[in-house]
Amino acid sequence: MIRVTWRQFRGTILVGVLTPLLLALAIAAVTSVASRIGSPYVLFDCFGLSTTTCLTETALTLGSLATLALPVVLGAFIGVTVFSRDIERGTHVLGLTQAVGRMRWYWTRVLVVFTPVVLAMVVLGYVVLWSRFGSNPYGGSLIDAITSRLEFPTFGTIGVAPAGYTALGLVVGSSTALLLRNTIGAMILTLVATVAVIVAFPTVVREHYATPEVRHLTLDASESGRSVAYVMDPADIGRPSWPVDSYYANSTEQRIDLPSGACPLDDGQWPEPRPDETTAAFDRRLDDFIANRSQVRMDCLRSLGADHYDNLFFEDRMLWRFQFTEAALCLLLAAVLAGASTLSVRRLRP
Repeated sequence: MIRVTWRQFRGTILVGVLTPLLLALAIAAVTSVASRIGSPYVLFDCFGLSTTTCLTETALTLGSLATLALPVVLGAFIGVTVFSRDIERGTHVLGLTQAVGRMRWYWTRVLVVFTPVVLAMVVLGYVVLWSRFGSNPYGGSLIDAITSRLEFPTFGTIGVAPAGYTALGLVVGSSTALLLRNTIGAMILTLVATVAVIVAFPTVVREHYATPEVRHLTLDASESGRSVAYVMDPADIGRPSWPVDSYYANSTEQRIDLPSGACPLDDGQWPEPRPDETTAAFDRRLDDFIANRSQVRMDCLRSLGADHYDNLFFEDRMLWRFQFTEAALCLLLAAVLAGASTLSVRRLRP
């Protein structure tokens, strides 16, 4: 049965495997060129411009976007067609009337066709990880040094996450094909469902993989009118992190949801340099203006019960825990969906 399945779908398997591998090869080649000309790999930094540096960055950006899109495309064009073509043509009758059980007919296709494609996506994910970040865990540019690998879209293009999405997309495609028995309808439903899952992970699910760290900022720090970076511990600066929430809290650590427009900053008329004023004197006057403005806001916040400001975040060191957790969730969902699809297989009439 395995040999028969391979002979029937070898073209589909080769397309599904070669597409991510050729993309990985192209990304590796462009990365080598970019490293020789000193081009930092920054997504959308100078997208589309014609300089050599920007051309390499544009190519790498497109490669990352293609990596994120491949699970959707493979699910629609391989996951669906592995079953829908036979069902629409009626050729599945031949397989189901032979001395082969329905479950073996279904699972052989899933394993023989889908497994090589998923493994090829693992290779692509690690190539993108190497291309984007190399041996430096925080990347080779200033933006990469402060942008977390846990954020969308970077997270879904590196490591094992693309393979997890692909496994789920392929099973979604096969399930919709067996359910609808119509190629076009199954493709549309697969596109919608797979995109929804890929979007739902970073927006709803991912932040629950672990307990976020909390950074407390006093009102003096958070409302000083200066960048928070100036009042943070120097050891915290330059460590990429993924912020998931921020809010004011009272002295007992209870969250305070301030009403819209509460304690607005009244900028008033900002000071202008006077003709006979030195730069140092103007800086002191500007600092006094900012301090007075901030003090008014802090007094207002305290009157509403605010004691400090909390930032909730995950540091980049959580990358592999989150990667394997998300991939495992995708495989679990795929297994559940594949198991449910066997009900559709049992209803197929030879």
